[in-house]
Amino acid sequence: MTGDQTLGALQELLDIMATLRSEQGCRWDRQQTPESLKPYILEECYELLEAIDHARPQEICDELGDLLLQVVFQAQIFSEQGAFSIREVAQAICAKLIRRHPHIFARASHEGHEQRWEDIKLQERRERGQSVTLADRIPKILPALKRAQKISKRLAPEESYDLIAETELKLRQLKNLSPQSPSAADRQREIIGALLFNISHLANNFRLDAEECLRQTNAATIAKIEAEK
Repeated sequence: MTGDQTLGALQELLDIMATLRSEQGCRWDRQQTPESLKPYILEECYELLEAIDHARPQEICDELGDLLLQVVFQAQIFSEQGAFSIREVAQAICAKLIRRHPHIFARASHEGHEQRWEDIKLQERRERGQSVTLADRIPKILPALKRAQKISKRLAPEESYDLIAETELKLRQLKNLSPQSPSAADRQREIIGALLFNISHLANNFRLDAEECLRQTNAATIAKIEAEK
């Protein structure tokens, strides 16, 4: 597909979305708001992940289209409000990619790129007048395991052996905890929370995504249960 054909296909999608949101369009599409579409954005992301797991190009293509629709849908709504258009969305991400890759688009060294990336992100937040505290930089809406892994990246590095030893200690504490104790539930919650956090920290050490590890294990466990029926 040529560049003109690609731009033509994208423009057709924008035109269709504008029509659906018009007075002559679809009542359901006209009623949607940025807030009402949030569940669909999340759903499409998860469906795309599953398609990637299946390694089926056509399925991935379809799911990417569904996700792209959500981007176009949101941009159309905000364009109607006079806030921004899809053009500003594209311009913003282009500028961000160039700004955060000075070792590609400027003369910065490739060394220290990860730390420079974080420094640039902090500077962007300051320029927008946003808080740079850790609590505000890591979205609270993230799944707890994913958020724990992002938080653990900010901790001082720990040896995997130390983390494993600490995890084993927590497991022994959990095993020895008397279920009859009035405070047992609170202590169990505290220990299990620490265990989950340690596991997410270990995942960082091994350069693994804890959420993805658990997702794959869930799938394997479901397959095992189904096979045993």
